[in-house]
Amino acid sequence: MKNKKLLTFCMLLLILPLLLVSVTRAQTTETPIIVCTTSAVGSVVEDFLGDTAEVLVLVQPGLCPADFDMKPGYVDAVSKATILFKQNIQGEFWLDSLLNATENEDLTVVAIPGVYNTPEGAKNYIRGVGGNLSQILGINLDSETSKMIAEIDEVSDWTQTRAENLEASNVNVICMGWLKTFIESVGFNVVSTFNPPETLSAGDIIALSESAQTEGVALIVDNLQIDTEFGGGIANEVGAQHVVLTNFPGAIPGTETLAKMLRYNAEQLLAGTSTWHITSDLNAEKIDLGNQVTLYQITTVIAVVIAAFLAVLLYARKRK
Repeated sequence: MKNKKLLTFCMLLLILPLLLVSVTRAQTTETPIIVCTTSAVGSVVEDFLGDTAEVLVLVQPGLCPADFDMKPGYVDAVSKATILFKQNIQGEFWLDSLLNATENEDLTVVAIPGVYNTPEGAKNYIRGVGGNLSQILGINLDSETSKMIAEIDEVSDWTQTRAENLEASNVNVICMGWLKTFIESVGFNVVSTFNPPETLSAGDIIALSESAQTEGVALIVDNLQIDTEFGGGIANEVGAQHVVLTNFPGAIPGTETLAKMLRYNAEQLLAGTSTWHITSDLNAEKIDLGNQVTLYQITTVIAVVIAAFLAVLLYARKRK
C-alpha cells in the first residue's frame, strides 16, 4: 500500500510541471476582450482583429451616444477587458461612471478623437486604432492597415468622380451640423446647418426655411442618429430633396465598416442630387408648359375680341 501511494505521489510530481505549462499557455492565448464606446471605433477594431478578439460596442450604432443606457453586463465586460477605446466626445459623459464601477486596474483606456466620417479622417482613425492595438497586444497590423486604407481611397476616388459629373460644387445643401464636414468633403456647398431639432426655436426653423428658398437649396440632410423627419418638412416646403445619412457604421445594413459607411452616405447624396435635377427639370418644363398655355389663352382671348370687333364693324357697314 505504501509503495502504491509513493508511486502515485511521484507521478503527480512528474505531471505537475506539465499542468502548469498548460495553464500558462491557456492564459497567454486567451481571447482578449476589447470594449469600444461606439461603432466608429469598434468597427475598425473588428476589421483589424476579426475573431481573434471579443469586441463589445457599448452604444448601438443607431443611437446617439448621449442616449446610452448602462447595463450590468457592460460593467462585467469592462471589468474583464484588456483595452477600452473611446472617442472623447461629449456624448460619452457616462463613461467615467462606468469605469469607476468596474475598478479594472489592468484596463488600458485609449482615446481616438477627431473626425472619422471623411476619407482623410477615416484613414487617420485606422492608423490610430491599428497603432494602439499593435503596441498593446504586441502584434503587427501593417498589412491590415494598408488594406483598410486602400479601401478608403477606392471609395474616395469613386465618390469624387461621380460628384464632379453631377457638379456637386454647384449644389447647395442644408444639413445637420455633425454631417457638414463629410458633405463638404464630397464637394457639395453647405449654406447652412442646424442643431438637434429639439434645441431649435420657431425662429431658427423659419430662418432655415428662408435660407433654403433664397439659396436655391437642393438637399436637406438629416442625421439618422438624431432625427430622420425634421429635414423632410423643410424639403417639402421648398422643393428640395430630403436625405438621411448615418454618422456611425453598422446602423444600416451594408455600412459595417468606415469605408462602407462613407460609400453609403455618398450614394445617398448623389442619388438625392440626381433626383433633384430630374425634378427641377420637370418643374421647369411644367412651368414652361404652363406659360405656353397661358400665352395661348391670352392669344385666344385677343383673337376672339378682334374677331368680335371686326364682326361688329362689318355689321355696322352693312347697315349703312
